[in-house]
Amino acid sequence: MLGREENIELYKSFESKFVSPYDQVRELIKVQLYKRIVSSKISVNIKKKPLVVFYFASNGIDVPKEDWTYEMKQSAKQYAIDYPVPGAEKKYSNYGKTMRFLSVVMAISISAFIFYIYNIKTIELENDFIEFTSLPKIGDKYYGLLIQPVSDSDLPEKSYGWIKIIDVNPADSIVSYRISFDLGTATVNTLDTDYTNFEFIIFEGKFEVIGDREIKIVSPDKKMKFKSQMIQDDIRNYKISAN
Repeated sequence: MLGREENIELYKSFESKFVSPYDQVRELIKVQLYKRIVSSKISVNIKKKPLVVFYFASNGIDVPKEDWTYEMKQSAKQYAIDYPVPGAEKKYSNYGKTMRFLSVVMAISISAFIFYIYNIKTIELENDFIEFTSLPKIGDKYYGLLIQPVSDSDLPEKSYGWIKIIDVNPADSIVSYRISFDLGTATVNTLDTDYTNFEFIIFEGKFEVIGDREIKIVSPDKKMKFKSQMIQDDIRNYKISAN
């Protein structure tokens, strides 16, 4: 425990006449101003705002604050200005200085750690975007939307699943790929779908970057398309690199 305690210390006393809040008769009132001292193991704090007390000079009975007249309230505010608390300040003990220093160091360390983690995450995400949109390597796998023509008259078939790159021509960005046996509807749990077994038929298309997190592969006749987009920030949900 810090053992906090509060004391008062008289620093100004004088007399003045005020209208009594009880009988509307102007009487001699003793005014006393006290400094408020809050002490603990960490610090000694002398408050800037004084404690003002009004006493009847005739009998020494104080006037409770809730009974103060408007004149007393205004005078108390003015006395605080005219007679400021001497030595009003907060002084830290050696223990308090040590604790304050450790608190500052801890706050700086936590801020630096958060800043570091944030920047690492940002850099990692930027690197993931670059990795995702770079020309693929043989063995890379992508999850996305596959649009396949069924026939010249029918609408193309749309399904979601993984493809595996089996050949890459850097000169013209033409890639060859196989399609997963497990094609179906879209899912956010992409790694729960099969990304290890692929059909033997090989498809070909031009690899293109649409945005900072979206790519597509379009066949020469424009009829077969594959689109992949990093909807979440985890690249592995949409691309599994060969190495």
